[in-house]
Amino acid sequence: MLEEPELCAPWPDEATARALLSALLAPSGAPLPALPDAAWPAVAQWLIDHGLGPLAYARCRAACPALTPLLQADAFSATAENSIHAQNLADIKRAFAAAGIPLALLKGAALAETAYGGLSLRTMSDVDIWVQTADLPAACQVMSALGFRYAESRERPWALQALARGELSFYRPAWPQGLVELHLSPFPGWWLQRTAAVDEAGLWARRTPLPGAPGVSQLAVEDGIIHVAVHTAVNHQFGLAGVRSLVDMAFMVQTWRVDWGQAAARARAWRVGTAVWQALSLYAELFEAEDVQAALAALRPSPWRRLLLRRFVSLPSLLAGRDLRSGPARLLLLLLLVDRPRDMLRLVYRTLWPEPGWLEARYGSAVSPWRHWARLLRRRRI
Repeated sequence: MLEEPELCAPWPDEATARALLSALLAPSGAPLPALPDAAWPAVAQWLIDHGLGPLAYARCRAACPALTPLLQADAFSATAENSIHAQNLADIKRAFAAAGIPLALLKGAALAETAYGGLSLRTMSDVDIWVQTADLPAACQVMSALGFRYAESRERPWALQALARGELSFYRPAWPQGLVELHLSPFPGWWLQRTAAVDEAGLWARRTPLPGAPGVSQLAVEDGIIHVAVHTAVNHQFGLAGVRSLVDMAFMVQTWRVDWGQAAARARAWRVGTAVWQALSLYAELFEAEDVQAALAALRPSPWRRLLLRRFVSLPSLLAGRDLRSGPARLLLLLLLVDRPRDMLRLVYRTLWPEPGWLEARYGSAVSPWRHWARLLRRRRI
């Protein structure tokens, strides 16, 4: 029997959550659900826990004055943090343009201005930038010239990150909270490298230029939807700002026309269809979206897979903040999100018995799988 992860408590019911999120999506605000005064502190905490405090503060001030003071500190804190990200990003855009290095903004850095309509409305823990592998050495030189330092992780050294199509993390000593990550791919990680086949060349070719920013772009909207879905499902197992990711999708759909047929076809071709289906089904259920139903039908996994997935992920569990990012539930969920059953076996095998290149990149020298296992057992990491 799997141990149930702790949930964020208290949290609203589904009808209240829908009403709250509909109000957040309305540019001029919308009527909020009628709740007793004693409920608003819990609602405010739920919004903050899910990274929606600044957006709710901006959109609900007129509709619900009682909520405003409860969100003010979180909104001001996010504005201060995002001002650091904005300054870092402005410096990077200018320097990369001068060096002739094109870049694509990912996640919050891309969506805050274009979909949300303001940098202060979308919380960000870092700035995510995709650069081409050939441009990475020059990009690192520019970052160094701007005063950024490389923050290497002992658990994920650069050689391992390179194999996983991961990222390099940078920070300025004066603003250590202003983290910037240069990504080799929008779809990093070993789950994707071992089970999927993302067309990175097509992703890069379809980028949408951002107005007034030479050399700066973001993913095409269909690719962006897939990126948010996969990142939410695979990279964070719906446990980190999962509700905010669905709000990201809602803002994207509200801002641009989405070709759902193209999105579904690409997800299938890249072998991320199950992960995208799971995220989109939650989006469709939460926002009662009809336009995505054809894409869901094209991506829908088998009945037994859907039944098992619901054991780990559902709209109530997402709203309640269930966190699967540690423990056996995480591993089982990642197996269920694989498109092809044979890739489940490959994922298990390579997780337990990594490739020689993985071992050398992780430990800096040739290491036997047995030594790797012994190290994991000592640290209780299995």
